[in-house]
Amino acid sequence: MKHIYLWISFIALFLAACEPEFIPTPPPTSTKISSTPQPISFPTSPPIPTSIPLATNIPGDLDAAREAAIASLSATLDLPPDQIKVISSQAVIWPNGCMGVQRMGVMCTNNQVPGFVIVLGVNDKQYEYHTNQDGSLIVPAGEVQASGLALEAAKKHLASVLGSDANQITVVSNVEVDWPDSCLGVAKQGIMCAMVVTPGYLIRLRSNALDYEYHSNKDGTEIQPATLALTWNQDGGIAGLCDSLTVYLSGEVTSDNCKGKPGKGNLSPAEMKQLDTWITQFGQAQLDASDPAGVSDRMIRKLSFFGQGIAQPGDSDQQRLFSWAQDLYQRLNK
Repeated sequence: MKHIYLWISFIALFLAACEPEFIPTPPPTSTKISSTPQPISFPTSPPIPTSIPLATNIPGDLDAAREAAIASLSATLDLPPDQIKVISSQAVIWPNGCMGVQRMGVMCTNNQVPGFVIVLGVNDKQYEYHTNQDGSLIVPAGEVQASGLALEAAKKHLASVLGSDANQITVVSNVEVDWPDSCLGVAKQGIMCAMVVTPGYLIRLRSNALDYEYHSNKDGTEIQPATLALTWNQDGGIAGLCDSLTVYLSGEVTSDNCKGKPGKGNLSPAEMKQLDTWITQFGQAQLDASDPAGVSDRMIRKLSFFGQGIAQPGDSDQQRLFSWAQDLYQRLNK
């Protein structure tokens, strides 16, 4: 029996020696949280590109687009095409119908237009052009000055209307533009404008501290005033009238009526003097001399004035403006 106890004790000691030593796991170290909030940086949205570059698979006819751009710059600067060199060409997708170039007075469609960025060089100056795939549409990205023909035509036109010397008229700015229609971006009374892109220029001239905007075609054979001074219309009455009048700051006048007989002419020296006085005295004003609502055979008479002064016309001035416009309309439509 004594030997049995010894063997049991021996076996217990042996098993205890074979058991792995227990090592307690230390508690996790606490992470210190700062009381000062840390800024969170969010990814910034990339800027909206004016075009999407295409590195490969150039669409369209690059040669035709280049030739069209060279021809446009050649006509603008009145230089032979061989004096213009191509500096770079890149295929792109324009985000709108204006091919990434927004011009005053030109509406842009929202459809994407595949095309090219073409940079041309003349001497030490560079000119960037945006085109569509075949070069049938071209837009200069910077200000390309009007050709001598268009600029001189606009100056002579204004001088003849004002009765002044063309040498006294200065050029404020002149920019090449693709007008959206045959009316050069200016609505004309009684005339339907063909919706065809017309290359030309937006020209601003100055005479006697007043600025005049003109729209022209490429060679200056068509010149259209674009700075409004006054519009007048009367509609209704027993006779069922629908008369309208547009007066430009330069003194050029157009009219229209229900008979489909538009009128056109210029202000007389006395009428021009009176208009200049009002332009410098009054600011913009929307005037209404219509008959009260509910009147039988009611006549609607409205006048919009685009002055550059700060005063507003009083009652007597408004009556004079309406009488002046009506007398002018009757003179133009005798």
